[in-house]
Amino acid sequence: MQIIVTGHGNFASGIESTIKLLAGSITNVHYVDFTGEMDETSLAKKYQSLLSSDEKTLFFCDLVGGTPYKQAVVASSGHEEQIAVVAGCNVGSLLELGLNSSVLDDKSVADVAKLFIETSKKNTKIFTHQVQQEQIPDDGI
Repeated sequence: MQIIVTGHGNFASGIESTIKLLAGSITNVHYVDFTGEMDETSLAKKYQSLLSSDEKTLFFCDLVGGTPYKQAVVASSGHEEQIAVVAGCNVGSLLELGLNSSVLDDKSVADVAKLFIETSKKNTKIFTHQVQQEQIPDDGI
């Protein structure tokens, strides 16, 4: 299975830079930026150059509704068994699942998409400060 990370501006190359810093490269992950110099047609051509008829593909998009997402949906049309599109996932999910790609091979592309969403949710946390109360001994001393 291949993963195509894509998004506006330098989203994809930024994710690539982060992944390389943390873990080196991940096999079968491609990074496609949608920059201001591009149009929908040139983005669609980049996607098509990465797709093959027999390989499962997961598009990992920056956000729902944008051009990278819409063009990934167009690329998946008619290939729903082979291509899935997710948006809003995080670096943690790409690291966790990308580095354990053998786990993904036996799953359908739809199941892998669901796993990316679940893993992204699991990796999204809020830090809260906790004030520690001074403990007063029961005997007053």
